[in-house]
Formats: sequence, structure tokens, C-alpha cells
Amino acid sequence: MRIGLLTDAYWPGINGIIRFVSLYKRILESMGHEVFVFTGGPPCPQDEPGVIRSFGLPHPDPGYRITPAYSQRALALLETMDILHAHQPMLSGLLALRYGRRYGIPVAVTLHSRYDMLVTSRLWVPLRVSRALIGSYLRWFLPRCDLVTAPTPEVADFLHDMGVSVPVEVIPNGVDRNQTCTKNVTRAELGIPSSAPLAVFVGRVVAEKNVQYLLDALTSPELRDACLLVVGDGPERARLESRARAANLNGRVYFTRQVPPEEVPAYVALADFCVTASKIEILSTAILEALGAGLPVLGLDVSWIRAIIRSGENGLLAPADDIAAFARAWARLTEDRALRERLAEGARRTAERYDARHAAATLVAHYERLVASRRGG
Repeated sequence: MRIGLLTDAYWPGINGIIRFVSLYKRILESMGHEVFVFTGGPPCPQDEPGVIRSFGLPHPDPGYRITPAYSQRALALLETMDILHAHQPMLSGLLALRYGRRYGIPVAVTLHSRYDMLVTSRLWVPLRVSRALIGSYLRWFLPRCDLVTAPTPEVADFLHDMGVSVPVEVIPNGVDRNQTCTKNVTRAELGIPSSAPLAVFVGRVVAEKNVQYLLDALTSPELRDACLLVVGDGPERARLESRARAANLNGRVYFTRQVPPEEVPAYVALADFCVTASKIEILSTAILEALGAGLPVLGLDVSWIRAIIRSGENGLLAPADDIAAFARAWARLTEDRALRERLAEGARRTAERYDARHAAATLVAHYERLVASRRGG
């Protein structure tokens, strides 16, 4: 089968969607399929064979490009695809619909984010306004697609709340459970005391990830000996580094800046558990990888994380916006080694359910059904 993956973002950016597309391309190819990534922007040294780029206007987020149309070279290849799978509902989704209709190719789309909350976080518009705008667009767009997938059941509930009535296939994102890391990192190299209780956050350092909440929690008296390792970079990093200094967290908060995805496991291995204060994920690759490394996860008790984390089983959840409760849960994990070990076992068991190869096989079954239906077979 010839599969076209359409995305607004690709290397050199690093985020969950980019990593998802790259990983699934590799897995689908290992299954014998021909896979091409259609995206915008100039060629990147990290591009794998089969990445087809068209002109795209610059975007503030690394790796993203505003691509209104594909080049003639891209279209000549896209026309030969059996299936088009868009990974954002906006630009790449619209392009998938446009060219899918033109060439008679089935169109799939995966919803990776809570777009209403993302718009509110980025543009500071009221949530009710962003929900109205996003809901109106999705009510028009999604019924025109042949397949709508999402990583968690929460997305179907989110769509229902906005009046979008389409079937949603829940296919959890997976991670490469056979991934190996050749890089070796020590706490000493980063200046982290060898015996300090260490939490790790992995992800883009942007407003919607709510890293500032983690710093605020770390100022609590019960966490005076705790440390935080922030693995990632983004527009919020400089401000947060200043915030950490102003809060006298020097020597307890460590920023790595950008780390290649293949090296992230080396940094995760230094930590005792993982922390996140994000409210707008769908199914975080970073959280799945932390679970696979045997790290319990501490997060806010919000809808997206309940699909993965069971408090007391593979991590702890604290009430949203109760920073004192979050700090107390953090302190429990730093002080109670037996609790961490029990939760670590639960983390590993959870990770076994999120194998990218299983998810890819499920997607392929859907692709084959759509292709057969379009061909009348």
C-alpha cells in the first residue's frame, strides 16, 4: 500500500506529532508499505527518504510551516497514494480533503490535541470563544473525512460537547518499546547531586505545558531538597530560568535545552519519577516513554491524563489548581521509596499496552477497508 502522511510540522522541530509521524513511517515501512511524508519548508538533514517538501511560510513554532498548497512535484507523487492521512485538522487536513477529492483518494485524520484549549493558551481568547470557533470548523471538516481517529476516548466526548457527530476510532498512540539509547549521561555532568530526589519533565517549554506550575510547586517547604530536570526547549525557557533564579531555586532546577529524541531516554533514566502540569494533552508521547522507563508519573487530575494514569497504581494525581496538594504528592514520591517502586511496576505494566506496532497494524486494517470500499471491492 502507498500511504501519504500529511503534517503541518516536521523536522527540525521536535514535538509529539513530529515524533509520531516519523516513528509510524518507519514502522509502516517495516511492514512492507511505501510511506511518504508531505509537509512544508526547506529540506532538513534529519529528513528520511520519502519526505516530500513544498514551499511553506515561516511559523513561530519550530518545524511548522504554513503551506497553502503542494508543489507540482509533490502532487505528481501524492496522486499515486492509496490513502492520505492528515495529522492536523487545519492546514494539512484541508490539503488532504482538497487532493483526496481531486484524485479520488480516501482521507483519514487524527486529532492529536485539544485544539480549543490550545487556541486559548496561545492566543489568550476566552475558552468559550475558542470552543465556538473550533467547534464550527470541526462540524464542517470531520464529516467530510473517511476516517477520524484519536488516541483516547476523551476526544469523542470533546467532539460531542461541541456538537460534532462523527464516528471516532480510538487508536492509542504508541511508542517504540524496542528503542535503544547509545548516549550516556550522568548526574555529575549536569551538576545534579547524586542523592537528590529528582523529577523530570520532558517536552516543549511552551505556555500550554504549564512548566511554571512545577516551579511554583517546587518552592513549597516540603520540597526544599527536591530537584527538577527540564528536558526540552521553547520560548518560555528564558523566562522560566529567570523565574527559578528569582525564587531561589538555583541548584535545584536544571534545563537541558533541546535534546534529540533518541537521546531523551538517557536523561529520563536519571530521574526517580516524571512530573507534568499540562491540562491540554491528548496522549503524551513523553508520558508513555516515562512509563516505559519505569517512572511513576505525577500530574494534575484532569481528563486527558486519567486515560493513562491511575492514582496509586502507576503514579499520583493531584486536584487541578491545588498547588499545595500537588506539592504534597511530589513530596510523597521523593520520600517514600517503597511507594515509588510499587508505582514503577505499575508504570511498566501500563507501558506494555502502548506498543506503536500494534497501533500501526490497527491503522493499516482501517486503511485497507477504506481502499477496498473506494475501489468497490
